[in-house]
Amino acid sequence: MVLGNYRRWQRLGRAGAVFALLGALGCASTTPNLPPAGQVASRDDEAATLFQRGQDAARRGDSVRAEQYLSLAVDRGYDLERALPLLLQVCLSSSRLRAALDHAEPYLRDHPDAEALRYLVATIHVGLGQTSEARVELEQLLRANADSSDAHYLLGVLDSDGDADSARTHFRTYLDVAPKGERAPEVRSRLAELAIREEQHLTARGAP
Repeated sequence: MVLGNYRRWQRLGRAGAVFALLGALGCASTTPNLPPAGQVASRDDEAATLFQRGQDAARRGDSVRAEQYLSLAVDRGYDLERALPLLLQVCLSSSRLRAALDHAEPYLRDHPDAEALRYLVATIHVGLGQTSEARVELEQLLRANADSSDAHYLLGVLDSDGDADSARTHFRTYLDVAPKGERAPEVRSRLAELAIREEQHLTARGAP
């Protein structure tokens, strides 16, 4: 689910503002070899070379080395707005969720209106078992956009086992906002399951 949400965020696009330069973004414990002294003409060339090496490593499936190069490229001045999607991809493709958060969260602090990325961060927290942190992100998303179908969907999922009334509210709101949304069939199925569980619960209690 998390990688799929990354691709959804990438497809939807990102905020137009240029990301602030953030050093030491990566979680890597080692540093890739840099080009020999004098091989690159300028700091910009060095950053571009590092980014290209990160792309090449990603294509080879070496996600750890790719993250190292990409993080160094950003540290050398490469535009983080261009680097972040690939940084997230290489982290998520290898299930390094904590590393993905390390790259995504600084952006959110500077660009709190990035709704699709905030939803991605919430799904990463869910993947890490950090449901409280996920709720904080989703509730902030709803404060900014009460009609966020993504937030209502995920909150409904999170509430399904512990708060059926809240789950139903979120799922029904999802259908109100996005009756033909990509998750609408799943949401209707989940609502039906909640209704069956409620009926079974009432039957077990001997309710008429």
